Amino acid sequence: MKFPKLYSRLNQSETDTFPPQVPAEDGEPHKTKRRYESRAMTGAYVLLAIVAAASCAVFGYVVARQNILLRAAMASTATCSSVSSKVSASAPAPAPAYEHEHDHVPAPASPPTSAPDIKPKPPSTSELHCGNSSTEARAMGCVFDLLTNNWMPEYCADPITDAEYREWVLDPSRQLGAWAFYHDEQGQKQVASEEVLSDLVGSHIYTTTENHLAHCAFLARRMHRLVTGDIAAVAHNTLAHTLHCTRAILKAVESNEPSLKAQIGSTFDVGIVSCLVEDK
Repeated sequence: MKFPKLYSRLNQSETDTFPPQVPAEDGEPHKTKRRYESRAMTGAYVLLAIVAAASCAVFGYVVARQNILLRAAMASTATCSSVSSKVSASAPAPAPAYEHEHDHVPAPASPPTSAPDIKPKPPSTSELHCGNSSTEARAMGCVFDLLTNNWMPEYCADPITDAEYREWVLDPSRQLGAWAFYHDEQGQKQVASEEVLSDLVGSHIYTTTENHLAHCAFLARRMHRLVTGDIAAVAHNTLAHTLHCTRAILKAVESNEPSLKAQIGSTFDVGIVSCLVEDK
């Protein structure tokens, strides 16, 4: 838009725009100057109004343009969501992956949230007996165990360690000779044989410290056979007896006197014992 010449030079000074007027005597030039100033002010206001109108028009255009773009974006998003839902609904379910038996690692089973507080039931047991005498013991199928000097159920005996101990006590190189079992503390009256010994249920018998220490050693072997499962049960072996045996061995080691082993320093009672077995 081309403005009238009167407004194109608005930024110039009044000296450049209006020629100087020489005041007349009757004051006419002053009226002419006020008339020019009034026109200049009016032109400035008109220009400002045009600029304001143009700014409003541009602002309105920008706002309208943004609204149009926003609506278009919202419509596009809704369309994409609808298409995606339709595609997802129509797509077939993925086929299960083929599992190779050689490299498939099963997922660990998740532990139960609350394990029931169930205590294992102790196994039921039965007690095997051998009666009250050597005669009853033989009749009930029990055996005499020389290692412990007791009649016991055959199920709870260990013929291996019993034979090892028997070989030990029958060895003539023992310090008091073979079969050092006596009826008296002085060792004057020797028990005749193992069969005689087995019939002396309830009798007090004496033997050497050497035989006593051997009894403890071979009984330790028997306990190991129980732990490894070579035998099913052991009779006549309590914690008190184990402590007794270990103390006897330690005492013999500390004394370091070979003559003590040759003494009749141990005693025992021939007895009859029972044992417990688990019911199947």
